[in-house]
Amino acid sequence: MRKKTEKKKVDKKIENLQNGKANKKRRRLFHRKSDTDQLIRIEELESLMMEQNGEVDPEKIVSMYRPHRKRRQIGAALLRMDKLSLVLMGMMLLVAVLFVAAFMQEKMGNFTINLDRLELYRRGISIADNGDFEGATARLTAATVKDATNISIEDLPDNLDSQDGDHNGKNYMAYTYYVRNAGKEDLSYIARITLDSCSKGAEDAVRIAVWRNGQKIIYAEPAKDGKAEKDCTNFLSDDVVCEYNEENFLVGNVDKYTIVIWMEGDDPECVDSIIGGSVELSMHIDSDFDDDTSLLWKFVQDIKDTLSGDKPINAAGNEAPNDSYYTDKEVTWNNRRNK
Repeated sequence: MRKKTEKKKVDKKIENLQNGKANKKRRRLFHRKSDTDQLIRIEELESLMMEQNGEVDPEKIVSMYRPHRKRRQIGAALLRMDKLSLVLMGMMLLVAVLFVAAFMQEKMGNFTINLDRLELYRRGISIADNGDFEGATARLTAATVKDATNISIEDLPDNLDSQDGDHNGKNYMAYTYYVRNAGKEDLSYIARITLDSCSKGAEDAVRIAVWRNGQKIIYAEPAKDGKAEKDCTNFLSDDVVCEYNEENFLVGNVDKYTIVIWMEGDDPECVDSIIGGSVELSMHIDSDFDDDTSLLWKFVQDIKDTLSGDKPINAAGNEAPNDSYYTDKEVTWNNRRNK
């Protein structure tokens, strides 16, 4: 009899505990946000409808929110993909990044000047966009001309060779820079303008005017009959515009170049079909001799010269080596040897 009484007490406690949990759960389900609104989730609504035989207060607000649903779905989708699909997706992402990088690079400028670092810069040759050679370097980039259209040569200014650096105008690009020998030996170089890329036949109507130490030559593609365009010199080839060979570039010499590029409106091949076309050019200044010395030996020799102070180089690549022609001042356009 005593055991039965104790069993009833235990059963009663369990029943009370279960009822308490159920009431606590129901209170949580119907937790009021305000006097008029109650918020429950769809899973909780289904459970409640089963308990109340489908009779639910219509004033209840049902939330369709499922925490982290989107992230979980994306994660599950990635896990379902096989390795090949993941590799392909990675390659597509890489191509997209490279495309954006290439697009940005192309927009940096439509004309660059590159000096051969290995054979010329290390010997004391440098370039700059000013006659005083402030910030002398081995690479220069001209600014892009935006929204350019054709222009007649008659409309170009007369003083294009009298300004330094970028001096673009409406519908033409103009850039002036200087090359100097501030090293310790006389040498020679070749300056070559190349046509790197073009579109929509724009190269047929383009003009490139070059002033070298005040002497002007205009270059253009040959006319349809194969002859030179009026007052122009033909391109050397399909991808080379012109070459300048300086055979005796003495220590203390400075050469000045002004490059002007435009679409010639009076050219018969300047037609509507080239609208939206473009040209990309660059000028390369290279040594005119072949040096079979190994790159390693050149590197060792440069270090030796720098340590001894004989032919020091600047590792940062933005300053010319010390000159020897002038002992008390820098080599500039105004005090150049080849006046």
